[in-house]
Amino acid sequence: MGKLYTIDEASPADQVYQHLRRLLIEGYYPPGARLVEERLAHDLGVSRTPVRQALVRAAAEGLVQIFPNRGAVARSFTIDDLLEMYDLRALLEGHAAYQAARRLTPEQIAQMEAAAAALEESLTYTFERREDEVHFLVEQNARFHNTIAIAAGNRRLVEMLNQIVAVPLQFRSFYWYRTEERRISNFFHRSILNALRLGDGDRARAMMREHIFYGRDVLLQHQRAEQSVSASCEE
Repeated sequence: MGKLYTIDEASPADQVYQHLRRLLIEGYYPPGARLVEERLAHDLGVSRTPVRQALVRAAAEGLVQIFPNRGAVARSFTIDDLLEMYDLRALLEGHAAYQAARRLTPEQIAQMEAAAAALEESLTYTFERREDEVHFLVEQNARFHNTIAIAAGNRRLVEMLNQIVAVPLQFRSFYWYRTEERRISNFFHRSILNALRLGDGDRARAMMREHIFYGRDVLLQHQRAEQSVSASCEE
């Protein structure tokens, strides 16, 4: 649920981190890949010191796992990981929506409206790269969901969601989304937003949970299909 793009005013260390983060999110370093500092330094065109710092930050965000005597590895996700993460996410984001219904400000409603509209209008956009399109979708989706989490007024809830929501999974989900699946996701955003405008916490919570579980089901369908193809190729 963090930022997706390098900020021009960012420090050199931040720029290295944002570059590494994007490569991890886009799968340039696939799940399970060893992240050797020397190779990363060569790929990023920097010394090993900012790479080491970037890996620590990536580990804190859940993009990387660091093991004693093995070094850093791009985080991978099993089917059980996905089920557990999305169950928790549905519970926490559903509660956030319920709490936010009583707390949202007009400015926050406007932010959500802008994000929902951007996601809808993007169906007519043309992007140079599929990756650029997916980054745009993930960014606007995060803008929508982050606003609700912040409006809930529970700092610990926000911290827990930051640990649970895996940006690489979101990137992969939107990469796989077809037009119809994007329209369904947009429908959920509108339904959640309408419930919040009315102050209907129960409906906002219910729609949020349905939205999260729908995204989970799309991701699981493609994840299982990928695993089936990989298994067939190994036979």
